[in-house]
Amino acid sequence: MEPITNAQCHRLLAEEPVGHLAVIAGEEPYVTPISFVHMNDAIYIRTGPGRRMSALFEGGRCCIEVSRYSNEQGDWESVLVWGTPKVVEDSGEEADAIGLLLVKYRNVFGSALAFSRPTPLAPKEVVIKIPIEEMSGRSSGAGFTPRTRPGRL
Repeated sequence: MEPITNAQCHRLLAEEPVGHLAVIAGEEPYVTPISFVHMNDAIYIRTGPGRRMSALFEGGRCCIEVSRYSNEQGDWESVLVWGTPKVVEDSGEEADAIGLLLVKYRNVFGSALAFSRPTPLAPKEVVIKIPIEEMSGRSSGAGFTPRTRPGRL
């Protein structure tokens, strides 16, 4: 494995469609896939009531993982972001985040986001901002060997 640069980490965050959000729910880890956008050195997600939203505000910091894997070469890149989530209360910032979500996912067939309107949100949905407090990235490096396989299989 090799570290990747901050620029490569930001590129992954901008380009990849799916991330994984890790939180502590109660006393156990809880990971869910997320649709997200990267804006102003933060990750923005849109979510509603449930275990994920409750856990976001129970445990302080959370972690987001975003990765890319090439089936052709077997190469991969991954970035981890840590931050403390907060509800976006500024209507302009909220509209910007929702607008970017709509643009990013507009071609996703069947996506609830593809058929949403930028504002207003459904009554119980909120936009969550996770400022990037810490970030780290890795890649499989040059060449793909058993030591660099995802999960070191």
